[in-house]
Amino acid sequence: MSMERFDCHYCKDTLLGKKYILKEDTQYCTKCYENLFANCCEVCSLPIGCNSKDLSYKDRHWHENCFTCGKCSRSLVDKTFAAKDDLMLCTECYSHEHSSKCNTCKKTVMPGSRKMEYKGNSWHETCFLCQRCQQPIGTKSFIPKDNNYFCVPCFEKQFAYQCCACKKVSHLPCVCEGIRHLKNSITVTVHPKMTHSLIAPN
Repeated sequence: MSMERFDCHYCKDTLLGKKYILKEDTQYCTKCYENLFANCCEVCSLPIGCNSKDLSYKDRHWHENCFTCGKCSRSLVDKTFAAKDDLMLCTECYSHEHSSKCNTCKKTVMPGSRKMEYKGNSWHETCFLCQRCQQPIGTKSFIPKDNNYFCVPCFEKQFAYQCCACKKVSHLPCVCEGIRHLKNSITVTVHPKMTHSLIAPN
């Protein structure tokens, strides 16, 4: 009684007692599989064989030993990396070359960390502080003044006018720049029959 044949689908060599790879329910010897289907490494251009790890990123492939930083040549295996102009970079090299610097501490804002941006400047989240209370502004509203930044409550305490009658804060947007330098209180008609006196902040 003859034994049923079990051959490589491509070269027809027997696979009995040999290592083989199954692809879409079809068996191939390792040599044929590598010639037909193995991806080529981006660095060395050699096929990534069956006994090697195939590391891939956006349809690009590397041997494990070839997957290194394009600047410092350190291995990127199991590490965070960044891609810039088809070059794979470790986070340290990418940050040094391409990341923005914090406007306050002048250190690099590392990829993946939260960054605050305003008018072309960048800050670490913990460095973007209210000038008055020195607390991080974060995603709260803020008001810029004289190259400084204030959270809204601090800005109102330091710069806004308070009505003597109703105690409400007024920024007087139409005339505020012309009256902030006045030391004395000023009188502004708020309603046709009601006049409020606004006291300038100290």
